[in-house]
This record gives sequence, C-alpha cells and structure tokens, in this order.
Amino acid sequence: MRSPPLIEEQVERILYEQYGLQAPKLTPMTTGVGGTTYRVDTDDKRFVFKIADANHMNHPEVEPEICAYLASKQIPVSEFVRRHDGTLLVECGEGRIGHPQTFVDGVMCKQNQAPQWLMREMPQLLGDLHRALLDFRPLPDGIGKDFLANMTPERAVVSYRTSMDLAQAAGDEQILDELATRIRIAEKMRDWRFDLSKLTCRNSHGDFTVHQMICGDDKINAVIDWTSACTHPVIWEITRSYFYGAPCQKDGVPDITGLAEYAMAYESRMPLSPYDRDHLLQFYLFQLAVCDYYSQYFHAEEKRKQEFLTQARFATKVLMKYV
Repeated sequence: MRSPPLIEEQVERILYEQYGLQAPKLTPMTTGVGGTTYRVDTDDKRFVFKIADANHMNHPEVEPEICAYLASKQIPVSEFVRRHDGTLLVECGEGRIGHPQTFVDGVMCKQNQAPQWLMREMPQLLGDLHRALLDFRPLPDGIGKDFLANMTPERAVVSYRTSMDLAQAAGDEQILDELATRIRIAEKMRDWRFDLSKLTCRNSHGDFTVHQMICGDDKINAVIDWTSACTHPVIWEITRSYFYGAPCQKDGVPDITGLAEYAMAYESRMPLSPYDRDHLLQFYLFQLAVCDYYSQYFHAEEKRKQEFLTQARFATKVLMKYV
C-alpha cells in the first residue's frame, strides 16, 4: 500500500522548523513513480525538496553520501542542505525520508528527444560515474541473482493473465490486446538464460535516463535523483538510457547500429566484456518482458496511473520491434 501524501502545509513546516527556510513557497515538480518532488522558493534561494516513497527500491538515506562522494570526483550532482542539527535527512512519516538539495539551473529533455550532443555525452558520463563509484562501498543489489530467479517469463505470463482480468473488468480493449502481445513475447523467451557471473556489475545510478539529466545548452549540469542507486549489470543501464534518449527509438524501424555506437562511447571510459557486448540488447529486452508494468498501472493511485501506463506501452512497443 502506498503512503498517503503529505499536505503542503506539513512540508512547509518541516522546511522551516528543520532547515530554517523562511516562508518557503512550494511548487509541485513531479510525482514520479518513486516519490514526490517540490521546487522550494524563498526570498533569496531556490531548492528542491524530494520525498521518497518507502519501498525496497528506494534508498534515500544513501543519496546525499553518494552525491558528496561523486562531487569530489568531479561528477556533476546536486548539493544537499543540512538541518539545524547538522544532519541531512528528515523523517516525513510512514517510513518516508525527505531531503532538500540545491536547485540546478537547466532543462530536462523529454523522452526520445535528446539532441545529438547529449547522446554523445550520456554514455561517457555513465562510464565516468561507474569509474568514480568503483571505490565506493557496495550498493544494494538491483537486477541481480534474486531478480533473475524470481522474474521469469513463466511468472510474467501468470501476472499478465491476472492483469488481463483487470483490463477485462475495466473494459479496456487496447490494454487487453497489449497484454496478449506481452504473453506471446514472454513465451518466446522461455529459454533465454543469462550468466550473471559473466555480466559486468557495478555500483550505478539505477535510473540513468534523460529524465535525470539537468542540461545546459551543450553540457550536462547535473545528474539528479540517486534514490534508487544500486548495483546493476552495466549493460542494462547503458541500453535503457539509449532507448529512453534516442529519437530513433520513438517510432520507426529497429536501430542496432545506434546502440552499438552508444556502447562504444561508454567503452571510451570503462571496458565491457565480450559477454556484455553479446547480450547488450537481449538482457534489456528480457527485463522489459518479465516486468508487468500494467499491473502497476492498475494498482497505482489515480494521479500516477498515466506514468505507469506510458512506461508499459513504451516497453511493449520496444518489445514488438525487437523480439
């Protein structure tokens, strides 16, 4: 069950009492699928206050530490604001953690609208941050052995059939068709196997896409939202960020060449193994196929439903093009 949202008066009180921010004006920025974010304006400064949802994927208590470490390695990240007692985090009720951070000027590209310069810079920055995090303590597992053991095509089919019942009850014929397609694709993957010991796994952002890049005219000003930082197979982070950024992945025919060039740009900073290269696309497709985003859509609170549905339909479109 999701945590109830804080009302803005509660957030304003937290910012005043815990951080000394006088008369903060709050502007909701996004609800996202992992928390709620506000822009905070005071008389002379701007901040961002993020409240992470309490779930197994979010680790907001680690985010300020990671960002401080990365800043020391010249990776562009946000700076976090301390409370009166010198600490960085504040309890926001129901197990949720919040923290304000400095506002970074710039813009965020929309999905599949990244300019060419950003498509060149993103994989290199991903390699740089992976290198920077080599000496950081191990982060929680993301896509690891538990994921591969539990998220199987067989279980995905069961979940999709349950979601079809929900779509049938809602009278949504389009989602029914999409779920039928998902089942056919998952059935094709029953024999897909991956050797995790041969995949390069590193500390990573966990959600490295254009949605987490604050950009200037021709440079990345900051990589934000490290709440879900974890250890991932690096090829998943590479391929996913390519698919979310590349304009050619919005519509049209499959483009393997662009992905290969994107991976080569990553390798200008950090190496990949032959096994990584051989499974660059396949591993990402497998993850898309075994995750039932439609179930998340049906069970989400109303204001977040569209985000889950957009995510589900994008994944289905990718799977239909490549599997």
